[in-house]
Amino acid sequence: MKTEYNIKNIRQLYNLTQEEFATALGITRELVNKMEKGKCGVSKATKLLINNFIEERKSEDYSHSIVSDVQIFGTAHSKTRNLPYYLERREQKKEVRQLEVPLVGIKAQAGYVKAYEQTDYLDTLEKYSLPPGVNPTGAVWSYFEVDGESMEPTLFAGDLILATMLPHEDWPDIRNFSVYIILTGEQLLVKRVYQLNDKEWVLISDNEDVAPQMRILVDDIKQVWTFRRHIRSRVPQPREFKITA
Repeated sequence: MKTEYNIKNIRQLYNLTQEEFATALGITRELVNKMEKGKCGVSKATKLLINNFIEERKSEDYSHSIVSDVQIFGTAHSKTRNLPYYLERREQKKEVRQLEVPLVGIKAQAGYVKAYEQTDYLDTLEKYSLPPGVNPTGAVWSYFEVDGESMEPTLFAGDLILATMLPHEDWPDIRNFSVYIILTGEQLLVKRVYQLNDKEWVLISDNEDVAPQMRILVDDIKQVWTFRRHIRSRVPQPREFKITA
């Protein structure tokens, strides 16, 4: 492994746990662990994620050199260039730079299945900011709206899932029985996944009365998205109330 991609050194440089580093890159903790132990190499896609992660962190930690006068968008920072460094950093931290990610709503899912790789189509999707506390560095993000009853009572129609795209080379490291968004050539599915073997997965619904388990060929899968956050469309209610006041 080349020095510039010493995963453990990079992770420790930013004081991150394996789980935090994996989340920042949009890969699994297991893959980070394997790369650190030398059990697998660093793929080109993962190197790109790491480079993006490092560049994003550089943009957050402005140097006190002349380069610090030019912001990430390439605009000269004239208001603070003559301030002491600690005051300059204070002003820079006040700047709001929100990342907005697309929402694949229920009505947009049919179009997404056909045009998921077309930039012109993706630009037409509504976009929303990430929730507070989510570090967008080094990952491709998207919101997905849950459709149907197949994942009840865990997920309901109208709920939103925030997810990151899982690089193809990381598919073997998915966690069995965890929730993923699976895109095939015909539909977009929110399911729990079990790896039956290298060529076949089992997709599992939490409401199997509505949607029984199904097998799917890995070759038929176009995208896999990792579940990150769940936003409910309604407040869960207990079946009955007991007054104790």
